Amino acid sequence: MEYWKFGDLIIRRIDKRKDIKKVARVAERAFRGKPDVYWATVGALRAQRTYVAEINGEIVGVIEIETINLSSGKHGHIGYIFVDPDYQRRGIGSKLIDVAEWFFKSKGAIKAWALTSPENIPTRRLFAKKGYIEMSKAEVFKELGERDARKLLRRMIYWEGDVILKKELV
Repeated sequence: MEYWKFGDLIIRRIDKRKDIKKVARVAERAFRGKPDVYWATVGALRAQRTYVAEINGEIVGVIEIETINLSSGKHGHIGYIFVDPDYQRRGIGSKLIDVAEWFFKSKGAIKAWALTSPENIPTRRLFAKKGYIEMSKAEVFKELGERDARKLLRRMIYWEGDVILKKELV
C-alpha cells in the first residue's frame, strides 16, 4: 500500500468504500457549497489515483491525480486538491503535491499540470512555492501543439480564464 508518514500526518491511497463520505465532508468544508463539492467528490472516485491526508485518523486533505499520454511523453495532471480550512497553512497541501509528483515521476511523467481559478490566490501561491509556473492557453498550445494542448485541456476540464500551472519534472 502506498503510504507516507510526516510526523502526525499520514498520506495514503483512498479506500473508496470507507473514505468517500469523509472526503465529501472535507470537500463541503473546503468549497463551501460551490459546485466543486460535487465534482471533487465524484473525482475522488474516478481519478486514476486519489490520496488522502490524515491526522489522528481524520481525513483533512485530498488530492486527485492522473497521468496523460501526449506526443512528448507522459504528463501528470493534478485534478482537485483540497484541505479542510481548519488544517490549512500547515504544509498539508504541499505534502500532497509532493506525493502527486512522486507518483508522476514513478510513471515516467516529464511534466505536471494543474488548473485553478484566477481568484484562488492561496492555491496559486501554493503551486508557485512548489515550482509551478503560470501559463496562458496560447503558451500551452505553443509548447504542446494543437492536438496535445486540446487533449490536455480537455482532460483537465479547462474553462476559459482558468489559470494553467506547469512544472517540469525532469
